[in-house]
Amino acid sequence: MVALSADRNGTVRSGVLEALGEVIYTFHKDVDGPPEALVHLFLGSNEDPSQTEDQHNLTPLELFYSDPKRPLICAFNFPAVALTLGGRRWSELRETYLSLTTNLTCGVRRTLAASLGELAKIIGMDNTQKDLLNVWWLYIDSEDEAVRTKALESLYDIIGVVGNEIGRTLVQGLLTRWDGDTFRGWRERETVLKNIVSWVNQIGLDSAPVARGLLLKGLEDNVAAVREAAIVAVSISFSFLSNVFFLFFLAHR
Repeated sequence: MVALSADRNGTVRSGVLEALGEVIYTFHKDVDGPPEALVHLFLGSNEDPSQTEDQHNLTPLELFYSDPKRPLICAFNFPAVALTLGGRRWSELRETYLSLTTNLTCGVRRTLAASLGELAKIIGMDNTQKDLLNVWWLYIDSEDEAVRTKALESLYDIIGVVGNEIGRTLVQGLLTRWDGDTFRGWRERETVLKNIVSWVNQIGLDSAPVARGLLLKGLEDNVAAVREAAIVAVSISFSFLSNVFFLFFLAHR
């Protein structure tokens, strides 16, 4: 892999980059982890060859590091590499990951947004609070509807990592964003309503006022599919709350 990454043929170098995440993952059961040379190839060079004035004189290895497909390929493979190294080695991946999150390419952002929940489960609560929550909000406020939707779909897993208290603030933030017209696409509003019951189940009945606010927004929406999702969520919520109060009554007879 190291030798082929410096091959003179661009197709060979691109093939190495595409296979690199999978190759690294083959070491996920190895006590010592993957060879450092492979990790370095994945993380890239400290110097950005794409900023070099004379692009014609770049070495094959420098061209490997400046491959225009690198951001998307690395974004797609990041969870597998993080899982291989484990949460304890997040500090080795953190700088490269946070740099990737600033990439403005829609494909890169959508890929990273879709994997936020899985990455949170890998790196743990402290690292998620420190690094991933800011990324999640960045993508919730994205101009790209698909990025926002992917971030919404990752919330259940994120709440499972950071806990109920922080989870409530995240759901509260969604109501604020809805009020501020962040969710301009009807599909993302539908996504919120399809997930609200599972979020409430996670973070507890203390979140009922926020859930009520989101449900009312959905019931008043000008798109039928959103209103229908809200009606379903209301009926499920009513059934859930009825069961909770019934069990509470039995426990205190």
